Amino acid sequence: MQKLKDSKIAIIGLGYVGLPLAVEFSRKYSTVGFDINKNRVNELNHGTDSTLEVDDKSLKSALDNGLTLSNDLESITSSNVFIVTVPTPINKDKTPDLKPLDKASEMLGPLLKKGDIVIYESTTYPGCTEEFCVPILESSSNLIYNEDFFCGYSPERINPGDKKNTLTKIVKVTSGSTPKVAQFVNELYQSIIEVGTHLASSMAVAEASKAIE
Repeated sequence: MQKLKDSKIAIIGLGYVGLPLAVEFSRKYSTVGFDINKNRVNELNHGTDSTLEVDDKSLKSALDNGLTLSNDLESITSSNVFIVTVPTPINKDKTPDLKPLDKASEMLGPLLKKGDIVIYESTTYPGCTEEFCVPILESSSNLIYNEDFFCGYSPERINPGDKKNTLTKIVKVTSGSTPKVAQFVNELYQSIIEVGTHLASSMAVAEASKAIE
């Protein structure tokens, strides 16, 4: 597993959660924001965020200072930390629609290298990361979980449209699939969150904290 300073971050999904993360991480690390929506990527590369979560000045500054935004998978092949921020809509029966998580995990699997970390931020149920996402990553990568690659979970806490309680001003819950990875994930988020983080005892506990919220 790489050292914190050597992190090359890929943010998967550039909506109201992923874009602010990409902008903040790009201040300290090599960062690529990836989205399958070409129009969304083009809009952002022209310096405009239609979700209004990131102001045009901050977005343009991040782009000028090295943030890459792309819909080409090739752009994230050298990344070693993948942060998944795809949406999890609710089905008619009030259960989470896991198709976006399924597709994102299946897409990332072939890109994983030994030592890589996949951190999920998407809202899920307790146990989802290890019970649903990890098997997809293993089968599509031919790597072994917690030997070759690792996972983390840090639930998104963005309140769309709230200009006071923004990403860096909300305590972030963090977790990892091993104690060492958990510490890495915690320190990674600590480096951008002004008000600090809370390291949960397990990924399932971190997932439950979002469900309760």
